[in-house]
Amino acid sequence: MERSSQAQLLAMAAGTPKTIDAGTARMVRSQISRALAGWFQFRPLWEQITVEQPDLYR
Repeated sequence: MERSSQAQLLAMAAGTPKTIDAGTARMVRSQISRALAGWFQFRPLWEQITVEQPDLYR
């Protein structure tokens, strides 16, 4: 998440961001993204949500 935020800030500082097509987005995702990595990044937030909202599972 931190890298994504850094990339977003750099893109915004560089000027108007360029929109990329869906094919390019899928290619980049396949190169840098893995489901397990996403879960590990999301896990602290998930734990916070389940503690703060115990009725989530009802």
